[in-house]
Amino acid sequence: MVNSLISQKEELKRMIQWLENILMDKALEWAREVYKAILEKVDALLMEHRDKRLLVKHIRSRWYKTSLGAVKVKRRQYRDEKEKRYRYLLDEVSGMEKENGHTSINVQDMALGLACTMSFRRSAEILKKTTPIDLSHQRIWKLLGKVADAYIGKTENETRHFLDTGEIPQGEGKKVARLMVEADGVMLSLQREKARKAEAKLGIAYEGWKQVGKDRYSTVNKTIFADTGNSDQYWAGMYLKLQKKYDLGSLRQTILGGDGASWVKEGIHYTGGQFQIDRYHLNRELCFALGPDKNTIRLVREACEYGDIEKAASLLSEARRKATGDQADKIARAARYLRNNSNGLRDYRLDLGEEGKGSRRTGAIEGNVDKLIVRRMKNQGMNWTLKGMRRMIYVRFLYLEGKLKDWLYQYTEPPSEVIVPVKKARRIIDKKVKEYNPHWLEAGLPALRGPHSSRPWALVLKSLTQGNI
Repeated sequence: MVNSLISQKEELKRMIQWLENILMDKALEWAREVYKAILEKVDALLMEHRDKRLLVKHIRSRWYKTSLGAVKVKRRQYRDEKEKRYRYLLDEVSGMEKENGHTSINVQDMALGLACTMSFRRSAEILKKTTPIDLSHQRIWKLLGKVADAYIGKTENETRHFLDTGEIPQGEGKKVARLMVEADGVMLSLQREKARKAEAKLGIAYEGWKQVGKDRYSTVNKTIFADTGNSDQYWAGMYLKLQKKYDLGSLRQTILGGDGASWVKEGIHYTGGQFQIDRYHLNRELCFALGPDKNTIRLVREACEYGDIEKAASLLSEARRKATGDQADKIARAARYLRNNSNGLRDYRLDLGEEGKGSRRTGAIEGNVDKLIVRRMKNQGMNWTLKGMRRMIYVRFLYLEGKLKDWLYQYTEPPSEVIVPVKKARRIIDKKVKEYNPHWLEAGLPALRGPHSSRPWALVLKSLTQGNI
């Protein structure tokens, strides 16, 4: 009896798993049939409303890659007599042109979203296992390149225009009293390039902090920007991004934080305001030079807090006289570091009085370097070409800011001369969805009425069909 119950339980388990797969397959099959019927009707509608200089030449089939799976659709090929080329209006309107691999925007969004967080090969595997989408890792790589190149081209044109003319574009005009800006670089390994490594420059801007736990804070309204160009190109791009969001002319104070690298400090020419040395890098330099001498580290750090470079230099000089070997050289390097960044040592909050009590030091950039760039682009021994590095940075940041799908719609926008009768298309969609009645929905489950209808697994299936479970 026990063996019989176990056997029935295993049979029920297999039956439910089978049911889940069959219903999913049938639902997707029905959806693909409706999708195909609607697109072919829309294609006929486009033919009726097309520009008459477009001559119908052929009706050709094409497999569209959609989130429902691959769908084979018949659509019309036109000869554009003015531009002397062949066109497919349905491809253009749906954003599934040949250049995009006849891939829908939903599929592009899913594939690129995965590629922004894991390798191209792993992204293709995840898509295949969890959805009816079957894209090769090479296809995802090509798709990312095409999307990135379009976005990079737009950004470069805006930056070039700004550098050439000095014209500032209109933005949202948000007014804030203070803006914190931080920047840092991370070296990434290269392949098939003359150099072995290249620096990715990352910057963040935020309005302040909010407490999210005990001794834990997060930045408020963070803006992110990264690129691989020289300092002028980088800061021009960062400035333009901030200008689109803020009324920079209304700022009372801007604090630029960083590790003291020359390209970071050059940002003052664009952001204005006051430079502040990052306390993480300052502490790291002092600890590296002075080692276990915690008392001297504390005294030098206190002198730096008040911007007293002479006192800090004197303390380091005294420590150097007592040091031997390599440690003396390390202390001398720390002294040079403080001298080179003397204008950014004083804690900016000391000049704010009561207002400064609610503020925090700079230093948020360090964690952001890891989260925004390192995790996807440096770990696991990854290597990049310069072009590939820049492409990934731009698309990854679009994804992290939640703007990837918006950009996919923008850059695949149909040509202006393609007339889309939206109301008629909507009626076609509504009508087809309502009238399409697949035969499999009318099918029954013979097991519920057969000789095994009293078995436990059959009773469970019967309850499922009646909505009792």
